[in-house]
Amino acid sequence: MRITLILSVLICTALIIPLPRDRRSGGTFIGAIIASDGIVVASDSRTTFLNESDKPMGYLDGMKKIYAGSGGAVAVSGLTSLGGELFDSFMERSAFLLDRAPDEVLFGLSVWLPFKNSTNVMLISAGFVDGKPTICSRAVTQPQRCQDNGFVGSRPSAEMENWFSIPRSGAPKSAEAAAELEKAIAQIAAADNTVGGAVSVIQLKLSGPPQWLENPPVDRGWKTICDITKDYHAGRIQFGVTSSKDELERYLNSACGQLVN
Repeated sequence: MRITLILSVLICTALIIPLPRDRRSGGTFIGAIIASDGIVVASDSRTTFLNESDKPMGYLDGMKKIYAGSGGAVAVSGLTSLGGELFDSFMERSAFLLDRAPDEVLFGLSVWLPFKNSTNVMLISAGFVDGKPTICSRAVTQPQRCQDNGFVGSRPSAEMENWFSIPRSGAPKSAEAAAELEKAIAQIAAADNTVGGAVSVIQLKLSGPPQWLENPPVDRGWKTICDITKDYHAGRIQFGVTSSKDELERYLNSACGQLVN
């Protein structure tokens, strides 16, 4: 029997269609650990917005980076063009990809993501193939790698390396894995302000749907960066400013083609 619980992790909330101005998002840490009682995946929730010169304009916490449904979850990670369609909207149209196994789904995502915007994207998937826990990773321009034990992350983590160097009999419990992923994210966030915000943690089990252990993502109904801009001006969300408030607002307003009142 083939049980499919798919999880691909988004290192960074991605936007698919570029505008003349190259708006991009960067930062984030996401990792997946194969535990003795399932698979645990965690992510921070901060997205940093960069202009065409890679200058940070500001950051927004609480962004969705892990996508889960009754049959699994999927996301894309990387540094991609901002200013067009949000990855949330892309996934709504591409939900059929969630029916694929973790060692197959990344190929589908690579095909459907626009190549121009996906050359720096890394994909991580985790789930069960014929009852066996599996984590796969793939950069769009590099071959896929899959493994049935250990850890996969979006960037090096001294915390994770040290933790896995400790002798233990068998894989860790999901609760231990979740706590360690949160520690790793906190360590990286302390040295890199592009990582931060609430940490989302999800557990995959051999039977049953994925279960959120911490901070399930909130669907705000955003389809484009302009939707985010409108919520910002309405006072429903707050940005952290990394440049100047005036620069940030000009940057956000330009995504709508005009100033937002």
